[in-house]
Amino acid sequence: MESRPLTAGIYRVFAPETGESFLGFTYNFEGTRKRLRFELTLNACSYKPLQLFWNERGGLEFELLEAFAPEPALSELETEAHLRAKLFLWQERLGTGARLLQTQI
Repeated sequence: MESRPLTAGIYRVFAPETGESFLGFTYNFEGTRKRLRFELTLNACSYKPLQLFWNERGGLEFELLEAFAPEPALSELETEAHLRAKLFLWQERLGTGARLLQTQI
């Protein structure tokens, strides 16, 4: 069985009709997307503001805004710092409707 490479990067969970969104970073976008959708559907997301956002709007979409391939020479701390910096750039780019998720969830 072949293992597929994980896709790290910046993602958002958003309401298409309003553009309001939560931004986060992940080392595994597909895994994060599946886990969050599962938790939100069960009303069991540990990040309550995101759960409330889901409950109020429903039908949220997940989008990978920017993929990131960490260089092997980077430490885990450097990779996380890079992702956090990208996260803030995306928040600035998307404007006031973009809220940050609590660190990496």
